[in-house]
Amino acid sequence: MQTPEALVALTGMLVSFGLPLLVIAIVLYYKHQRNRLHQETILKLAERGLPVPPELLRLPERHPSPKAGLVLLALGAALSAFFWEQGLPWSIGLIPGLMGVALLVSWKIDLRAAGHREPPR
Repeated sequence: MQTPEALVALTGMLVSFGLPLLVIAIVLYYKHQRNRLHQETILKLAERGLPVPPELLRLPERHPSPKAGLVLLALGAALSAFFWEQGLPWSIGLIPGLMGVALLVSWKIDLRAAGHREPPR
């Protein structure tokens, strides 16, 4: 029994578009659950009349990282090399590469701005 080509194409499209959506849904669900548990903890403390520690009320600090910029820069270089080798327009690799450069510049600016801030008291 042979599988019809339309079924193979439909399955491929569903997997290629559905898998990223599933990953995003899982990440969003995890963040929602973590946020809900955090709020329930604060609510339980308040219901018992206990003081709520200020650490629970503070927003988590985000530490900038160069990882995304480095990954995009490497992806851009790899795509450019691949397309050049295939005789195709290699400049397509500049899109993710320059996005990576922009993220690295932004990261460096954030580091300098954080260095000039006053330390917390």
